[in-house]
This record gives sequence, structure tokens and C-alpha cells, in this order.
Amino acid sequence: MRRSAAIATLALAVATSAGTAQAAETRGSTSALAAAPSCVKVKVDTGIIARTAYVKNHCSTTKRVKVRWSFAPDSGCNTLKPGQGFKTKRGLAAQFDGLPSC
Repeated sequence: MRRSAAIATLALAVATSAGTAQAAETRGSTSALAAAPSCVKVKVDTGIIARTAYVKNHCSTTKRVKVRWSFAPDSGCNTLKPGQGFKTKRGLAAQFDGLPSC
């Protein structure tokens, strides 16, 4: 009986430490992405079957940004020279969740 209790305790300790490491990794990746500067503008349109985010760099310097979505994959990191823009489209379930620098 003591052996099975020791195994159960060990399994719980391993599972707990794995969950803690995963949570720390997730927090680290989220905090590393600062918000894009205010001179980079985004407009999100909701269509009948999709959402489209239009991003444009109104800054005087080149910026790297990506569109963060909830319930859909984020866009890739885009390098925008002054005056450049890009658009990204996701399904209707997607919700705009921010415009971080990358």
C-alpha cells in the first residue's frame, strides 16, 4: 500500500511541475509582445462569413506588427515601411485581440 501511495505522490508532483513550467512559458511569450505604437492603425470589418483586419503604418519609421486573434490563429509578423499596410482575414468566430509589435 505504501508503494502505490508513493507512486501516486510522485506522479502528482511531476504533473504539477509540468503544468507550472507550461504556465510560465505561456506567460513569458505573452509578456514579450508589447503593443504596437499608436501610429500603426488597425480597422476590423465584420463580414457575413469572415472578419478582416486592415493594418496601416502611419509612422515615420518601419514597424513590425502582427494581428492577434482570439479563437483563430494570429497573423504572421509583418514588416511595414511608412505608408504600407496589410490585411488578414479569419472566420466569423475570430475576435480581434490586439496589435502587438513583433
